[in-house]
Amino acid sequence: MYKPYFYIIIFLLSFEAIAQKATIAIQKLMDQSYSLEQNQPEKSLQLYQKTYQLSLKTNYKEGAYKSLLYSGIVYSDNGKYDSAIHYYNQTIRYCSKEKISIGIAKGYANIANAYQFKGDYSKAAKYYLGSIKLFEKTKDSAIISQSYQNLSALYDNINNGKLELLYLKKAIHYSDKTKKEQLGLLYGDVGLTLLNQNKTKEAFVYFKKTENLSKMDKSERLLFFTKRNFGEYYKKTKNYLKAISYYEAALALSESQKDAFQKADLHNTLSELYLEIKNFNKSLYYSFFTLELAKEINAKEFLFRSQKRISTIYNEMGQSEKAYKYLLLSSNLKDILLNENQTKQMSLLQTRFETEKKDKSIAEQQIVLKKQELDLIKSQKEKQMYFIASVFLILFSFGVWYFFRQRQKIKNKEIIALQQQQEIAKLEALIDGEEKERRRIAQELHDGLNGDLSAIKYRLSTLEDAGLSKIDAENLTKVINMIDESCAQVRSISHNLMPSSILEYGLIETIREYCIKINTSDTFKIDFQFFGNYFALSKKTETVIYRIIQELVTNILKHSKATEALIQFNYREDELFITVEDNGIGFDKNAVSTGIGCKNIKTRIDFLNAQLDVESSSAGTSYTISIDLNKAK
Repeated sequence: MYKPYFYIIIFLLSFEAIAQKATIAIQKLMDQSYSLEQNQPEKSLQLYQKTYQLSLKTNYKEGAYKSLLYSGIVYSDNGKYDSAIHYYNQTIRYCSKEKISIGIAKGYANIANAYQFKGDYSKAAKYYLGSIKLFEKTKDSAIISQSYQNLSALYDNINNGKLELLYLKKAIHYSDKTKKEQLGLLYGDVGLTLLNQNKTKEAFVYFKKTENLSKMDKSERLLFFTKRNFGEYYKKTKNYLKAISYYEAALALSESQKDAFQKADLHNTLSELYLEIKNFNKSLYYSFFTLELAKEINAKEFLFRSQKRISTIYNEMGQSEKAYKYLLLSSNLKDILLNENQTKQMSLLQTRFETEKKDKSIAEQQIVLKKQELDLIKSQKEKQMYFIASVFLILFSFGVWYFFRQRQKIKNKEIIALQQQQEIAKLEALIDGEEKERRRIAQELHDGLNGDLSAIKYRLSTLEDAGLSKIDAENLTKVINMIDESCAQVRSISHNLMPSSILEYGLIETIREYCIKINTSDTFKIDFQFFGNYFALSKKTETVIYRIIQELVTNILKHSKATEALIQFNYREDELFITVEDNGIGFDKNAVSTGIGCKNIKTRIDFLNAQLDVESSSAGTSYTISIDLNKAK
């Protein structure tokens, strides 16, 4: 399917007022040449040749290279692609000599277009890629857009819809959105690409965009492609009568454009549509028209399609001899299109074979041919066996490698899991030992030191009635009060070492009680917040969490110089987030990472399989602990 991608890289002259009369005369002459391109191409070529000679005489470099370039475009528009390539090469040679990089890029782009029209896709791709590299250096978005559009056409012809769509969208990205005709053509191209991928609904949306822009811009060219695109849409959706209506409207509009390649495409498609509705006479008419146009412009693709369709029509009409004739022609041309060099070599071999055949008898020919056939079959079987054996060996080797690799992975995972279990066991033993020691010390403080202090207080209390002097009585009262304070401190230390409230009331109430006790001071306040639904944990885990918070709060009280702190619990599904914040002076995380308190915190964090994040600045410190409750012990 022909698509309107092959837009010639043509740039209208932006005529500025220049004092030199010769330059002004050349510009006017080029304007006149341009106006004659469509209706009087030969006259236009003569004027471009004249502007080229005048530009050389006056050293007007822009006029010289554009005269050559535009001459090539005129030849290309009229299907004379070899002549067009000749002038584009002249443009490149002149611009290389005069160091005009934009002219070289334009020459490359238009040579690519010409090879595209001729069906020589490998050369077209080479020149397209070369032109895009040069155009990207100019940072001219309009030129880059047209270049990407042309490159997308190449991928359309080799049926690579993914890359075709990619480059079309790049073309839209770089396009000037104020130029409705160009934007409409790009939308149409995207629609055709989507249509090729059977995305008919998406394609219809883009065709509608093109139609809307054609109404706004009143462009006959855009209107032509709108009709052609809808014709292709209805052809794809098998509404052949509606497709014929749109294509005939497009054909009528194409008469003023004088684009031989385009006309060949329209006639070819109408031939195909009439064949679909079994109107053989009209299908033949358009097929032969396509055939003649293809010969004129040397368009091998259309030549192949028309020959093949004529063969089909004659076959449907029962004219088998004519059908075979055109089928043979189309088959030969198909091989030429795929690889001309290979076809030439085959033709040479065929000629040699025919020469040798004259010198041999029919029997000898049959023996040779039979032997060749047997050798070929044998060779093919051997190749198949080698291929199958190679594939089997590769698959077997891969299977063995994969088996041992997976086995090693499993072993490594088992080793890591065992190491983790051992590490957890060590941490658990360490924490259990520490808790036992805390309970022992707490018990000794409560039963031993606290009892001794109570006994001392009792003995001292008996002295109150011993007739002490006023001063001694006051001192005695102070000592008793100090003993009371010491007892209270011992009870507090004992409670902190062994928080029995965890066993009775749980973690949340224990932390709330802990905060209430700390808030007895006027210089420091700590707030406790709890969000979410409480998730019951083992007492060991709750104790570990309590110790972490206790250690953090102790550090705040000792070092932060804070006046406020916050403890926040937030339960979210299977995770517990604990935040401890203060408004203190902050600290250097690296400087304190080796302290005993930090090590204790890290040990407990590791035991819980938790994560600890610390943020500290002069405005305060924030500790965030995230615990996966499914992993916590």
